[in-house]
Amino acid sequence: MPRIIVITTGGTIATRRGPNLAGAIPALKGEDVLAMLPRGGADLAFEEFSNLPSSHLTPVNALDLSRRVAAALERPEVDGVVITHGTDTLEETAYLLDLTLRTSKPVVITGAMRAATSLGYDGLANLAAAVRVASTPSASDLGVVLVFDEEIHAAAEAQKLHAQSRAAFTSPGTGPLGRVEGERVWIARQPVGRQQIACQRLEELVDLIRLTQGADVRMLRHSLEDGVAGLVIEAFGGGRVPPWWLPHLSEALQRRTAVVIASRCGAGGLGDEYGYVGAYHDLRRLGVLFAHNLSGPKARIKLMVALGTARGLNELRAFFA
Repeated sequence: MPRIIVITTGGTIATRRGPNLAGAIPALKGEDVLAMLPRGGADLAFEEFSNLPSSHLTPVNALDLSRRVAAALERPEVDGVVITHGTDTLEETAYLLDLTLRTSKPVVITGAMRAATSLGYDGLANLAAAVRVASTPSASDLGVVLVFDEEIHAAAEAQKLHAQSRAAFTSPGTGPLGRVEGERVWIARQPVGRQQIACQRLEELVDLIRLTQGADVRMLRHSLEDGVAGLVIEAFGGGRVPPWWLPHLSEALQRRTAVVIASRCGAGGLGDEYGYVGAYHDLRRLGVLFAHNLSGPKARIKLMVALGTARGLNELRAFFA
């Protein structure tokens, strides 16, 4: 019987509403969840990392969690790890884990959209499916995966795209890696282009700015004046900015601030054939970095990890090549 460690961090999957509370809060412990799960299939052990909503977690917390997971996986009797997590920042934690963990053992992250005291609580079903994936040999070498609503998604691809639905997570442009159907785990494809970055620390001073029609440069100027180490710009389409942004991005690079361009579309590579001012060719000429196929939040996580690791500009560029 596979030995699976379940590391809990809090989130909706661990929340319930008490008689004197205005709303649900993280309250369930590992033993509470274990008592509700069906028996058999895996030997489970629960460990608590935190008991917080994911909106309270930080990338530093996520890096600490990565170390905790790595330590668990080093134990020869452990076959896989499942992490329970709030959905608000689940995709960022999942991607940071995927970047920083080096293991062939399954690592699965899951959560819930309904509190344990709500009708339609999905936490147990998601956790049971996650344990099943972590117990399956075919889930080895997939990297970190997200299991939600019976679908298996790659950490680099999954995004929360619905605020209320139990099927909140999808992988735009690629779709899931596979599905959980009853006791069966189907893996339809392998994740493509996974990247690993050995990271002991990360750079916290990285801002994310989303472009909108007619956006002025106040937020960009504020970031530069604060001395941030890196900037991620969610640009239009395949990588385009208003023409009045170009001098300020050039100044950022002259200040040795790392500038990464992602698409505000949330999926797809960067590049275009336009010749007008502010299009992809101007950004490439400036020397910015491009986060192909990554959402803005994930590009920020990657830049934080890369800046904490890179020993110079060339190594930083290599991470985004």
